[in-house]
Amino acid sequence: MKKFMIALTGLVTLATVGAVVPATAVTSATTAHAATHVGPSLSVNAIRTSTTKVSGTATKSSKITVKATKNAKKNLASGTASKKTGKFSVKLSKKLKKNANVYVYATNPKTKTSFYRIIRVEGAATKAATTTKKTTTKKTTTKKATTKKTTAKKSTANFTVKTPTGTWKSNTANKYSQKWVFSQKTGLNEYLYKNGKKVKTLVSYAKYSVSAKTPTFWKITYTPKGSKTKKTVYLRFTSAKKFKIVNSKNKVVAVKAGVAPAAKWTFTK
Repeated sequence: MKKFMIALTGLVTLATVGAVVPATAVTSATTAHAATHVGPSLSVNAIRTSTTKVSGTATKSSKITVKATKNAKKNLASGTASKKTGKFSVKLSKKLKKNANVYVYATNPKTKTSFYRIIRVEGAATKAATTTKKTTTKKTTTKKATTKKTTAKKSTANFTVKTPTGTWKSNTANKYSQKWVFSQKTGLNEYLYKNGKKVKTLVSYAKYSVSAKTPTFWKITYTPKGSKTKKTVYLRFTSAKKFKIVNSKNKVVAVKAGVAPAAKWTFTK
């Protein structure tokens, strides 16, 4: 019983514990199993209504498939990433409609693990810009183009997060700080420090999985070593190398870590 209680002291939010609230805008997902499998990486270029080929970069030699829905039996496109560079370009079987969602999958040929991203189809910006230039003065065209560019920045993140793999260190709160290490080989390990000295191991060798609800809002599910109970934590990335601890509604919350008082945590890679 004591060992079971220790395994549950990893990370506890002050928010109400209950069923996980499903997100309405899932954009990508990947599963990483510690010590046994390594999931592929995947980066996809913007897709527009004028796009005829889906392109990007993935783990070398990964199998690439494009689907209209998550469980669609028929592919919109398929191919293989370069075994030297990881770059890919697969031809679409039909034109895509604006604001439609496209599921792009990368499958590691060795481990058979997959990672996918949901990409929303954008309008043919190049064609629109050409039409504006022909019907307006040079001054008006420049103003409209600037406005459109600003709107695009507000709706999408200007950075990409592929996996959380690596070492992340938190801010200091009440003399305490944390270090999280995500590894494909050793799983998730979390450590607590006070005045710079390690005082406790919060989580060790935990198998974990990652589900990206949006490009910047991620759900981490993990099982501490020796425990059968899964735990969940939510992250909001503010850059490719920084995230905050949030709740299932993507709001920053105070979180208690082991013996440390509850605090709002920000981690930097």
